Amino acid sequence: MLKTILSSLCVLATAASLTVGALAADVKVVDVAGRWQGQTWTSDSNGPLTLDIVACGDGWCGIRVAANDTCAGTALKVNAGAVEEDAARFEGTLELAAGTEPYVVHVAVFAPDEAGKPREMQITGDTGGQYRAYRRSFPYEAALVRIKDAVCHAPQTVSSLR
Repeated sequence: MLKTILSSLCVLATAASLTVGALAADVKVVDVAGRWQGQTWTSDSNGPLTLDIVACGDGWCGIRVAANDTCAGTALKVNAGAVEEDAARFEGTLELAAGTEPYVVHVAVFAPDEAGKPREMQITGDTGGQYRAYRRSFPYEAALVRIKDAVCHAPQTVSSLR
């Protein structure tokens, strides 16, 4: 009886690890490209945040999309990213208003799940020039979903990508 239970547990553990591996294989760094929209946990009266994420320089830029569906300038600048565990992860900065200190952010893009949950992007950030992963809360948090392909384009000048 004990052998049956142990062998069943081994089969379940193997199946679970294969499922996690399959989910990780379903996410790629290029999955960050596209138009993303969602809510932030800050007091922003402008409605949901909408970003067009496009390749720029050695990484990715997020062009803010205004309420009238026009491109409103680069807000997000992140590195080339890497796939880690269950997500594609990126590091960079987010500047939502001119003249303010940008947030140092971590961006994670998760693969859609079998239950039909769409591809999701999570942005967490902090001011002060350093991202501290073990904070209990972050001054900036957002959860976005991909809604369509990006329309906006990356800035043309190299200096704007830094």
